[in-house]
Amino acid sequence: MTGRDRVYKAVFLVVVSVTTVVLVFPFYWMLTNALQSGAARFAYPVRYLPDNWAFRSFGTVLTTTPVGRWLLNSFVVSAAASAVALVIGSWGAYAISRFRSRGVRAVSYLILATQMMPPVVLMIPLFVIVRQMGLVDTLYSLVLANAVFTLPVTTWMLKSIFDSIPVELEEAGMMDGCTRMGILWRITVPIAIPGFIAAGLFAFIASWDEYMFARTVITTPRYWVGTIGIVSFIGEWQAPWDQINAAAFLFTLVPVVLFLLVQKYFVVGIAGGVKE
Repeated sequence: MTGRDRVYKAVFLVVVSVTTVVLVFPFYWMLTNALQSGAARFAYPVRYLPDNWAFRSFGTVLTTTPVGRWLLNSFVVSAAASAVALVIGSWGAYAISRFRSRGVRAVSYLILATQMMPPVVLMIPLFVIVRQMGLVDTLYSLVLANAVFTLPVTTWMLKSIFDSIPVELEEAGMMDGCTRMGILWRITVPIAIPGFIAAGLFAFIASWDEYMFARTVITTPRYWVGTIGIVSFIGEWQAPWDQINAAAFLFTLVPVVLFLLVQKYFVVGIAGGVKE
């Protein structure tokens, strides 16, 4: 290894280390603040390690608040919205990838253009639709809204995966008498599993973090999701930051664990290819 290679490797390691610290520090700071007392939390100079490792805030959150129901509601909504976005997005992505015409191209650009629209613009139209469907104050409304929000990106992520799959495989299926829909579900989708996992993880995390629409349509505490539950800790005159950080840590833990479980598929899917 030459001197220049050593320098490049050292610079690369420094950049990766600094980036890792920056990304992990908020997660660490939530845990530290959840374990510190009120006086230590606001002490100066800042204390980066708790004086006493007390898990009282976690016990308070788990025993005095329905945080388990909030997490379950968030998981159900995120998983269902991801499934809907993947099913509908796979049809659109396959059509964009395989059919070449001006109409299909125009629709694909229109789907992409929807990402330029701020989600807040869709709040009133979505609320009107949800109210007319009788879904206000239900988890079904959140599933519908989150599926709509994540569908454009999900479609384009799957489109890049379908582009990487050889058309010859599908042509062979047609010669064996398979229909277009049969080809999609029996040949193309099994090969594109890494892309589906990546797109599904994106849709799940986006749905998991959604707050604005959930706060708009959900009023009954029984149907609160995690984002609403964490905000509910903040009162008019005080905010129990140890409990807020404890609940936020638990709320963040789920997508982090999920990402660690499927990270190898996520990398392949984001790269826009499939494993040989």
